[in-house]
Amino acid sequence: MYRENYTWLKWIIGLAIAVVVFAILNPFTTVKSTERGVVYKFGAVSSKLGEGLHFVIPFIESVKRIPITPQQMEIGIAVGDNGAITKDNQTIGADMTVFYKFPDTEILNIARNFGTEVLQQKIKKDTVEAFKQAIGSKTIFDVAQTQEEIRAKVKEVAIAKLGTYPIVIDDIKISNYDWSEQFDQQIAQTMKIAQEAKQQEQQLKKVEIEAQQAVKKAEANKEAERLNAEAMELKGKGVKAYNDAITSNQRNMELEIELKKLEIEKIKAEKWNGQYVPINNYGPIPVSYSSKLLGQ
Repeated sequence: MYRENYTWLKWIIGLAIAVVVFAILNPFTTVKSTERGVVYKFGAVSSKLGEGLHFVIPFIESVKRIPITPQQMEIGIAVGDNGAITKDNQTIGADMTVFYKFPDTEILNIARNFGTEVLQQKIKKDTVEAFKQAIGSKTIFDVAQTQEEIRAKVKEVAIAKLGTYPIVIDDIKISNYDWSEQFDQQIAQTMKIAQEAKQQEQQLKKVEIEAQQAVKKAEANKEAERLNAEAMELKGKGVKAYNDAITSNQRNMELEIELKKLEIEKIKAEKWNGQYVPINNYGPIPVSYSSKLLGQ
């Protein structure tokens, strides 16, 4: 009975030891869909593992995982000795974000010849150089106006520099441009001068406008005087024409009256019977010319 119990105890202890050893050695590994596994056998790259559960020989093989999803790297360039120098010798700093990834097809090449850390250092170095190259072709005043152009140039140069490396650069963002405090003071002074110049220009325009208004007013007054003189002249001509018309009408009426009188006399003459009718205070006195002549 004692021997049987002892045997069972040995089995239980042995199984427990086996479980512990298995757990420690862990010959299985899992690779996620967002990564790929690289198998190292005795320290040398052996093969690539895709997504899923894989068996690994303990003490002989090991697995390193490399992400294949888009990654991002933050790069800060400070104003100072390491900053970018503009065409007019001003120092520029900025914050950059690089979006990159390791191609699935290049995993073994990365593992054998580079390593992810080396490639990340290369990305940082070449991106900083690309930024300095882009800034070097601009004045500090151009930087504020051509930021999108600078970003595109940095991306173009960085991709060209990394063209022979197993890296894909998706995009580069640049923000928080910075420059020296001395240039801040220079900008403030420049803005002050520009503001004063603008005020002087506005004042000059105001004077010019007032002068133009004065000229226009004088021209308007002159034109008004001319029109008034023409109006007075026309008025005088109108009065004269009116008076001439009245005089002409009066003469015409007098002529018509005279003509009317002549017509009446003519009618009387045509109707006269030979008697003269003198007129006194008591009216006409009929006299016969024939009897008067006879009496004489």
